[in-house]
Amino acid sequence: MRSIWLAALALSFGCITGGRTVRSERDDRMLRVLAQQDRWAQQALDSRPGPQQLDKIRQSDFASVAAGRKSLQKLLQAIDRGTWIRDTTSEMLRDDPADTTLLQGFDRAGRLRADALSASDEVASALVEAKGGLTAADLRPGFEALRKWQASEDRISREPPRPGLRLAAGPLPTPRPFMDAASKLAAADPDAARQLERFLPPEDVTKMRARSADLDRQQEEQKRAGESTPPAAPPGSTPPPPQDMEAPAPSNTLNISADAARLIAKKPPKSITLREDGLFELSYDDGEYLVDPDGKLVRKDPPEKK
Repeated sequence: MRSIWLAALALSFGCITGGRTVRSERDDRMLRVLAQQDRWAQQALDSRPGPQQLDKIRQSDFASVAAGRKSLQKLLQAIDRGTWIRDTTSEMLRDDPADTTLLQGFDRAGRLRADALSASDEVASALVEAKGGLTAADLRPGFEALRKWQASEDRISREPPRPGLRLAAGPLPTPRPFMDAASKLAAADPDAARQLERFLPPEDVTKMRARSADLDRQQEEQKRAGESTPPAAPPGSTPPPPQDMEAPAPSNTLNISADAARLIAKKPPKSITLREDGLFELSYDDGEYLVDPDGKLVRKDPPEKK
């Protein structure tokens, strides 16, 4: 499809009607620029990392991460190129709404731009998993490309209808691209979070904060689950049968540490008494300090009235 459209652009340079060149020199130069921008955008898309390269990026392979960062930059430029082609061809169609070459270029730029956006979002999501693979500065051009995309489509949708011409809109995909990568980056790096919040619109900041909080919560739950999981038995070993175990009796010895050590260091208590509930009562004039056998303060009761 790309070669057909580029060939159509080339043929259009020599179109003549009734001895008069249909296009001006300025139009011919613009068509050559359009073809060049299309070619560069396609090259960026063709050289995007494949599945195996993305896996290497996630594993923090140095060479793959460096190549992925360069690919991300080119793909983000391809998004902007697609937006520029659509803006330019839509303006040229005002003078010639029946020009099929321009219509093909307009539609092709929309598809190419969408593919470049999907690829760049995929690369950014892989880079954020790598150690030092993604920064807030890397994501800023991506969010700026989204802003230009939306502004362009809003402008095109507001144009008055033209006889015999209908331009298809190119809305942004959902969920919002780059938001997952930004949220993961913000959750892992508070400084990056502050940088992102400086240039993101308020609605994106809200989404990023909510997603980052979810990620933090998930990581904490996974950490707790890992700590509570008993170690696996060695291969070939037979696990011991379950036995009824009695709860250990509370210690009747006070460990002079923690809060108990601080209290006693300031002033020796009038008495130390082991209570039936297993707590130790340190008696002072201002009250009774109840500590556990490890010396941690449980509570303070007011002094008994005599």
